[in-house]
This record gives sequence, C-alpha cells and structure tokens, in this order.
Amino acid sequence: MSKFYSISLVEKYGFVVHLEKKKSNLSVLDTQEVAVDTLSSFAKDKKRFIINLFLEFEFSQDIKVPIVIAKSGNVKSYLLYKIKEANSGKNILFNFYKSPKQNDEENIIYRVEAVDENEYLEKLAFVDDFSKIESSTISKFALLSLANRCIDEKCFICVYTIESYISILAVEEKELIFSRTITIDRSNPEASQMNIAENIAQTISYINAQFRDIEFKTLSLSGGVAVDEVIAQHIMMLNSVNISVLYPNTFVKNLNAEESQSHILSLGAALTPKSNQFMPKLILGVQQFNLIATISLFVSIFLLFVMFYFTFDIYEKHQDLLLTNEQLQEQYKKEIAQVKMIPQNEFERYVYNIFMVNKYLETTPVDTLLALEPLISLSKPIQFLYKNEEGVFSFEVKFEKRFNSLKELYQFEREMKRRVEEIKKNMQIEEKSTTDYKQFLYMLELKTKTEKSIKKRVRQL
Repeated sequence: MSKFYSISLVEKYGFVVHLEKKKSNLSVLDTQEVAVDTLSSFAKDKKRFIINLFLEFEFSQDIKVPIVIAKSGNVKSYLLYKIKEANSGKNILFNFYKSPKQNDEENIIYRVEAVDENEYLEKLAFVDDFSKIESSTISKFALLSLANRCIDEKCFICVYTIESYISILAVEEKELIFSRTITIDRSNPEASQMNIAENIAQTISYINAQFRDIEFKTLSLSGGVAVDEVIAQHIMMLNSVNISVLYPNTFVKNLNAEESQSHILSLGAALTPKSNQFMPKLILGVQQFNLIATISLFVSIFLLFVMFYFTFDIYEKHQDLLLTNEQLQEQYKKEIAQVKMIPQNEFERYVYNIFMVNKYLETTPVDTLLALEPLISLSKPIQFLYKNEEGVFSFEVKFEKRFNSLKELYQFEREMKRRVEEIKKNMQIEEKSTTDYKQFLYMLELKTKTEKSIKKRVRQL
C-alpha cells in the first residue's frame, strides 16, 4: 500500500492526481489542476512523484544494427551515434527494444524512442529534490499503458486530446506500432472541432494504408474528444470503426467519469512499466545513491566501529609503550647521574624493553594514521588497507564523497588537494583523484610506502 502524486504537465497546467496503490489497483484520493508557475510551491512539501511530460522534441525510428555490432555488445553506443547523427546538438535520452518483425538477414532492427534530455530536465525542475521522482515518462507511453489495461483488443487505435494537442496511437499486441502528436489552433472553437475530426480521420486513413495487413476495428477516445459530442459525431461520419471511450473505472476507484478524462495521462503514467520510462542519469544517480546509502549505512556503522575499535586499541597500546619507554629513559638518566656504572642485569633489561617496544611498533601503522589525520577529519575513508612485508609498510586509502552543488564540490576538492600537498612534504604518496562534475562526486586514492618509519622515530627519542 503506497500513496503518491501522479502529475501530467500540459502547456500551462499540471494535472495532479493523488493516488493510493493497493496491489494492482488504484484509488483516487484527490484531483486538482495546478498552474505550472505554482507547481514548485505545491511540490515542496510532497514526497513521491510520478510524472508525465508533453515534449516539443520526440524522436521515433526503426534503426538497423549490423549483426556484427549487435554481437559485440555495442548496440546502445551504435544507436546513440545514429540518433545524434540525425539530431546533432542535442543531449539524447532514449529507450530501445528489438522490433518484433525482423526481415533482414544482415541487420537487426531496433525501435528507438528518444527525447531531448535538456528539455526533459528543464520540465522536471519544479521538483526541488530529484530523489522524490519515482518514475517519469512521455505522453504517448502514459496513454499506451492505460489503453492496454482498459482495452481487450488485439489491435486498436487510441486518440487523446487536451488543450491544443492531439495524440494518436496504433497498437498491435500491446506494442506501439505508430504514434503521432498534432498541434492545432484552438482560437476558433467551432473551426477547431472540425479540424480535430479531420486530423483524426486523415491519420486513421494513413494508419490503415501503412498497415494493410492489420484490421483496426476499435477507435478509443479519451481526453477532451471523449466528452465532445460534436467531434465524436464528425469522426463517426468520416470513419467506419467502432468508437468507445477510455474509462478506467474497473481498476481505479473513486473516479468520476467526466472528470477522469482530464487526468487520463496522470493515471496512465502511474501504470507505465520501466521499459517505457525516461529517467535521466542525474535522477538515477540520486536514486541509486540514496538506495546504496541506506543499505550501506548499517554495514558501514558496523565496519567503522570494528575498524576504529582495533585502531584505537592499537593506538592506546602505542601510547602506553611510548610512555613506558620515556619512563625507562628518565630512570636510566637518573641512574647514570647517581652511579658511574649501571649493573649488567639492569642494562640488559633496559635493552630488552627497548627491543620489545621497537618490535611491536614495527607492525603498527599509527604514524601513518596520524599523518593522514588532516584528510580523515575532512572525510572518512571508504577503504583503508595496510600490510607489513619485512619491515616495509604499504597503505591504500580511498575517499569518496558526494555533494549537492558544484560550489560545495569545488571547495572540498581544493581543500583536499591542499591537505594532500602538505602530507606529501613528509611522506611519499602516490595520488589518484577523480572528479565527476555531473554527479557532484569526488574520489581520491592514496598509496603510501613508509620503510620502518616508526622504528626510526623511536630510536631518535
């Protein structure tokens, strides 16, 4: 059981449906129309969104991929190249799937659906935190998802109108085989009614001509055209098909028949499968980060506790040994001042204690931990490994940190580099840093090698 807001953005308005999902059914809690310029304040205190968008740029095409490329696993890169070849200057966000009809022995046909990522993100900007967006899609896939749930036909045509848009789909075996979005002039209501009917009739004729082997018996109307009797009459006069109205009352509760037509796409967006969703990397990155952070939180707490328990235990033993060493030195100085010669057995005991201190410290990385403290205080490492091979210490330390803005990322990166340079003055370090400005991610890997540094320090005391 879950509650969320499904929003369809069309021109100047957001058509909002507050829904509760129970198993495979939906229940309408509230509906409203919100002006686009006030959507930001509306969404600020809300948590979960499913969003449908009407876009100016949509690209649909069947692209042939040579079998050699398909077998090499580079299909996505090849498709992106072909899309950008036809749409230069755009950042492309796309989905693709194998066309059910393959008739070429040398190529595999893929159906590509693409949008302009910049336009897509711009329309989603009303959401203050992208982690609130659970899914997003475009109008034709929202309409397709709802139509597939409502219409029990092998082949059908679906028409949806709202504001100045007409969206027409042709569907076979629940797969979208044709789509067209038409923009019309609504300044003259009477003329626009006839214009809508004629555009729909012409498109239906085109579909029948293109798919002669398919018989489309059903025409499903939704949106404004479903409640406009004049347009419906014109369509019936111009086409010999069975006309029905898309009304999802069998699986959506608390739904008013006429009011539902304004929210068809919002309802459809809530049913859209992942294969027809368009989720920019920026949004996916936020979602994945939150998921990984939640999962790893408990693990990291445990690991950090274990690591720091042993680290501080070693550190305390190190401090105790240093204190013992200092006490022995003070005692030795006093003995030297009082007598001309130390008895042989005391001298041997002193030498033995020093030897044990050095022996213990040879396997303890505390000096390096102290040297790296300026970095650890700035960001806790995600990985810390060390080993001792014949008196030579090797360390590998990895840091990783994400940010909410470029400014925070720049400040952190600059400070991290400054502290690394300070450490380099006293320690040999192999440094590898990576900054991902798109995902606001900074990564640093340090490898250090210190030969018996602790032992030398003790001997110099």
